Amino acid sequence: MRADTVDLRRIFGRDIRYTVPLFQRPYVWNRDDNWSALWEDIRRTVERTEQAAPTGDTVAPHFLGAVVFDETPYLSSSLETRQVIDGQQRLTTLQLFLFAARLSAAALNHERSVRLLSKFLENDEDLFDRVQHPDHLYKVWPTNADRDEFRTVMLGQGGTGRFAEAVTYFQQEIDAWLAEAAEPEERLGTLVQTLREQLRLVIIDLEKHDDAQVVFETLNSRGTPLEHADLIKNLLFRDAERTGADIDRLYKTYWAPFDQAEWRTEQTTGRITRSRLDVFLTYWLTMRTQREFTASALFKEFERWLLSTAVPTEDVFAELARYAEIYDLIDDYPQHGVEGRFLYRMKVLQTSTPMPLLLLLYGLDESVLTPQRRRRAIRAIDSYLVRRALLNLSNRDHNNVFRDLVAAAARQPHRADEAVIKALSAMQGAHRHWPSDHEFRASLEQDPIYTRLYRRGVRILLEALEDELRTDHTEQLVVPLGEQAGAKLTIEHVMPQSWRDNWPPLADDPSEGSDRDELVHTLGNLTLVTARLNPTLGNMAWEDKRQWLSQHSLLRLTHGTLLSAPPNADISDWTATWDEHRIRARGCYLGSLSLNIWPQADDLLAAPLSADRDDK
Repeated sequence: MRADTVDLRRIFGRDIRYTVPLFQRPYVWNRDDNWSALWEDIRRTVERTEQAAPTGDTVAPHFLGAVVFDETPYLSSSLETRQVIDGQQRLTTLQLFLFAARLSAAALNHERSVRLLSKFLENDEDLFDRVQHPDHLYKVWPTNADRDEFRTVMLGQGGTGRFAEAVTYFQQEIDAWLAEAAEPEERLGTLVQTLREQLRLVIIDLEKHDDAQVVFETLNSRGTPLEHADLIKNLLFRDAERTGADIDRLYKTYWAPFDQAEWRTEQTTGRITRSRLDVFLTYWLTMRTQREFTASALFKEFERWLLSTAVPTEDVFAELARYAEIYDLIDDYPQHGVEGRFLYRMKVLQTSTPMPLLLLLYGLDESVLTPQRRRRAIRAIDSYLVRRALLNLSNRDHNNVFRDLVAAAARQPHRADEAVIKALSAMQGAHRHWPSDHEFRASLEQDPIYTRLYRRGVRILLEALEDELRTDHTEQLVVPLGEQAGAKLTIEHVMPQSWRDNWPPLADDPSEGSDRDELVHTLGNLTLVTARLNPTLGNMAWEDKRQWLSQHSLLRLTHGTLLSAPPNADISDWTATWDEHRIRARGCYLGSLSLNIWPQADDLLAAPLSADRDDK
């Protein structure tokens, strides 16, 4: 490669097109991080030139950074064309600044400055067909996602995007700065001269034997803000370009949606914040390779997979687009039925480790894996995760668990549900095993879950129990969920935590209620109420609390198991009081009900596929 330090006359002063390949990321520079710093650098350089003018001192040029160009793979009219391999943000911003400076010059009617700046912005129209190639007018031509907005701004038609914001910012700053001078026209002339002569860039021109992909990765994958998705995009499109594929068609058909804002929003997984696209690509690649890798190794792992597979590049594009639609579906799944409830609980529990497995299950055609089998697999995953969460068991090996499940399901796609259930049943060890009915029920009935678990775990348990208690005859078929109604439904202790105020211990209790401090936190003593009702109930006595609950609660969890005796209770005059016997009886019933919601392997396999509970 050849490297040289040049001023803007060498870059923009000739007729040339710098085209940004479609596989580059869109324009992302902004005022706080980039534009203001560039303007300050330019302003200081101009002011040093002004100060040096009376004495004739030499002013050191200002270095703006480096850009990398590659030979274009095709001719573009009679204009020389170079591809921008790196530095497109800087080049584009310089064009926006020059355009803003020309607007300021035009406002001062300074024709010489307007002409000089125009030569840095536009090519000679005699060198191309303006009808066939109107966009050859511009020295810099951005990537596909930005072209419409760039054209609108450079034609002086305004706009509301980032390009228009940059021009407005630069013009306002230039105008205000010029107005400070005793001779604004003279200062403008110094600005134009400085732009032409005093601003320098290092130009790296790649030669025929240079690998642009290697250069791109070296410059951009070493701790810079460039996302892994951008490196992957660059890699795929360069591979496609080398095989002679129509990269414009590939972009429009498959990749264009990935450059939209919804895929570039930041998400936090674990302790790492990344773009939604990077997160999706991590899940997809984990599903595809069944390998474990860190978030920082995503691009290298993708490159390794691509080199080791014989999948044509267009097929990779098509597969990514297809699974992106599946990922969108999973993200926005309606919160009812087996699948919706499970996906909701995943979000509440803040776990994403099942996502590669879910991509696989939803990616299988219904002729391969029926919806009933998919729902059975999901019920197994739900049971595994929730049982472990409610027993407060570690999830530190879940990445390995779900990678093993992906492998098991991929080996038997037609019976992926059975493969998943059997693989989960075979998990051994404290960090992996699927808790048995005995473990699960004993914990729910006896443990002080309110103090032992995160509130979100207790909440999904109570929500699921309420949902299980509802039938086709119940007015509201779907219980309000905490994610939408967290401010409306809160966890209520029926016998209050400060029970000594109004709840005397049982007359025949030799311990005088000493075991209540743990018992009040068990499942049998918990229900859901609105956030407004909760503080009203407070520590009031049972007679008053019963009346308030009866008047204001609509939940089956309250009316069916608290204000009336649950089916298993053998206690006469159930509502006369609320004591240890009733708490334990209700806890026993709700514990048994939980086994129906989150069944064990044998029960799942024994249930007929038609009875998939998707109506719940």
